[in-house]
Amino acid sequence: MKSRFVSLVIIFVAIPFLVLSILWWYWGNQPVCFSGAESNRCQETLFVIKKGDGIEKIAAALKTKEIIKSPLVFKIQAVRNNLAKKIQAGEFYLSGEKKPLEIAQSLTRGSFDKKVTVLEGWRSEEIGESLLLQGIDINLESWRQEVQKGRLEGYLFPDTYMMPQSISAVKLIDIFLKNFEKKFTPDLEKEALLKGMDKNQVLILASLVEREAHHEKDRPIVAGILSKRLRNNWPLQVDASVQYALASKNCPLSKANCQWWPQSLSEKDLKTQSSYNTYLYRGLPPAPICNPSLSSIKAVIFSQESPYWFYLSDKQGEIHYAVSDRQQAENIRKYLR
Repeated sequence: MKSRFVSLVIIFVAIPFLVLSILWWYWGNQPVCFSGAESNRCQETLFVIKKGDGIEKIAAALKTKEIIKSPLVFKIQAVRNNLAKKIQAGEFYLSGEKKPLEIAQSLTRGSFDKKVTVLEGWRSEEIGESLLLQGIDINLESWRQEVQKGRLEGYLFPDTYMMPQSISAVKLIDIFLKNFEKKFTPDLEKEALLKGMDKNQVLILASLVEREAHHEKDRPIVAGILSKRLRNNWPLQVDASVQYALASKNCPLSKANCQWWPQSLSEKDLKTQSSYNTYLYRGLPPAPICNPSLSSIKAVIFSQESPYWFYLSDKQGEIHYAVSDRQQAENIRKYLR
């Protein structure tokens, strides 16, 4: 009688447990959201797996980013399907629209399999052309239109990236912007505000510094000179801004491989009608002229005061400074003629 009672207890406990386990397994294997749902969880998000990350850490991170419902279900699916050890380090675009098994499978395929380098000082068109040459299949016209629409010149952070060989302009921009937000930290932005500059003003000045000063040691000094000229309502007279204006005018949207930074500027060039022409118009240009490095950004925020009001770069890229227009004229004669 006692054994029968124990058996009944076991049955009454086991059946609900089994039912709940089945329901939990079914729930955990469903997508976090369904296609077409109005939810941030349905949006693709960048998911990073670092070298050495184990299945426990990966599952927990997927749950935190709301890509899966249950870390345990994900781990079980990955292990029982022999996927756990095949998951690769890298960057992946994932969304909660997929089931845990599908997500585990996608993490084994190396979504981002192309290493590309974007150099500091390139304008967005140069970045697009370089990515295409490096094996990234993007539409140059779509790329330029998206950058212009979002006014993103200056925010495409130069760095080395891992990217899929085929990617839309929108997703490509998202990669750049996420990296930019990591590099232009809240502390840097706070420091800039204390100096009276917002983020966009910093980037405009940094883009000028990037194109004008090739050596890191010169950047804080050049930034200081430009800031001083701004404070005193002097024209900046930056050749790179004229180069930007000329190329923007002479290279239509559909044309590639333009001369983006024409080196020889004539007197006529210096009179080019453009809001970017810092010889004709005082103050900052309306937007950055290129995408600057962190070095140039910091040079602007932590600029160096000096007695100089002028500078020029010789044919070897060396900067020569001057305290007066007379000394600047002498430098021009000595180093540029």
